[in-house]
Amino acid sequence: MIFSEKNVIDLSRVVSTRDALRILPPAMARRLGVLPIMIADEKLYVVMEDDEDYLILSQLENLVGLPVVVLKAKTPESVAIFIRKYYPEQVSELDGTPLGLLEEIVFRAMLSRSSDIHFDPERDNGFVRLRIDGMMRVDQKLPLASMNELVSAVKVSSGLNIAEHRVPQDGQLTLWIGNDEVSMRVATVPTLYGEKMTLRILATESTLAELAELDMLGMNEQHLNTLLDTLESAHGVILLSGPTGSGKTTTLYAALRHLKRPETLHILSIEDPVEIPLDGINQIRIDSERIDFNRALRSTLRHDPDVIMIGEIRDAETADIAIKSSLTGHLVLSTLHANDSVGVIARLLNLGVAPELVNSALRLVIAQRLVRSPCPHCVRMESPTTVDREFFGWNDEEMLVPKTTGCPLCNQSGYAGRLGLYEMVSVDRKIREMVRNKESEDALSHYLFNECSLLTLRADGAEKIRKGLTTPEEVRRVVYLNDR
Repeated sequence: MIFSEKNVIDLSRVVSTRDALRILPPAMARRLGVLPIMIADEKLYVVMEDDEDYLILSQLENLVGLPVVVLKAKTPESVAIFIRKYYPEQVSELDGTPLGLLEEIVFRAMLSRSSDIHFDPERDNGFVRLRIDGMMRVDQKLPLASMNELVSAVKVSSGLNIAEHRVPQDGQLTLWIGNDEVSMRVATVPTLYGEKMTLRILATESTLAELAELDMLGMNEQHLNTLLDTLESAHGVILLSGPTGSGKTTTLYAALRHLKRPETLHILSIEDPVEIPLDGINQIRIDSERIDFNRALRSTLRHDPDVIMIGEIRDAETADIAIKSSLTGHLVLSTLHANDSVGVIARLLNLGVAPELVNSALRLVIAQRLVRSPCPHCVRMESPTTVDREFFGWNDEEMLVPKTTGCPLCNQSGYAGRLGLYEMVSVDRKIREMVRNKESEDALSHYLFNECSLLTLRADGAEKIRKGLTTPEEVRRVVYLNDR
């Protein structure tokens, strides 16, 4: 095993394994102050509230029948917090039922930092898969009958039609998992072997604090200051772009938290759906049957907002209203699908927004991606490969970069947690002149990233690799060869 018994572990970046957690009854774990981490090499690895209490250690070894290795937590005071997280005192009364199984799966997904849970039926079995740090991973296999019972139970609880198996359905489900009220978006779709169900886990109280501030998202000092300065504008448009799952909504919410001043600012958001409830902000949920983005946006303008957040600009009408709203004294934040920051400007023009309106309203464009951070327990520093050097243009023969191998503490993935890569463009006088003259994306890119030397996504990734925050493989995965 690669992991060293002398290592200090960061509990926030480790997920205890299922077999380790089941080796101790919850009441016993809480009473002894012990959190099992994993079973490896016929040893039980644990962290303890008092890691020098040899009486508890002896009692634990007699109880589990295995040699026990005590690991040191990076922050000793966190051990008690994580024991309560893994072994909540509230005991579900649904054990043995489909909803009891669902609670166990959702609990496991939350501990694993999963964003989505997939229930995939196949010919003979069903598979539960989790999207963890943006990557899919098989969590467990279930009998097909159990999978079907679980899907039916969720459909009942989320208000879907249990008798309908031939068309896709969407709903929402809320469960109490430990101390958290967990809201999930539910989607079903018929497949060859039964209904596939996907649950999107929305934010909970315990996860809100992890990404509450802009400086927690991985921006470098230049990018953070650029965004903070622009957020102080009295009016204008800030647009974010990036593929699905690139963290745009998280950045928007962090920006709203930064702006939240109920005594001086009135903030409204229009979302589909509302993913994170924010106190002090009026959030409007889009209902396709009753209210769409355009109608909601027109309505918000009658409520005297200072700041408007639009979940996504999807069409020409929404883009036009958003741009014109900023010209009447509102700060507008939204997302727009484009490949990069310059592509956002081109996309607005393609939607029919007049160049003079783009020039008058647009203040800042952000392109972003999410990359995984190396597991701190198995990362090692190595020389870049030839592919790395060609991709990033590195010539330093002595430089070292993080490489991952995988260990039991990261489920052999080599990674734990994510951070953002950013590309930020402040719209200045020269860009406005180029937009007015309808110059090409290539000309805009040359001005921004050659003449002005702004950081591209690739350059920001290279900078974070040098700091040990991510790996070359991760940056190459999300920044394509034709990207800057």
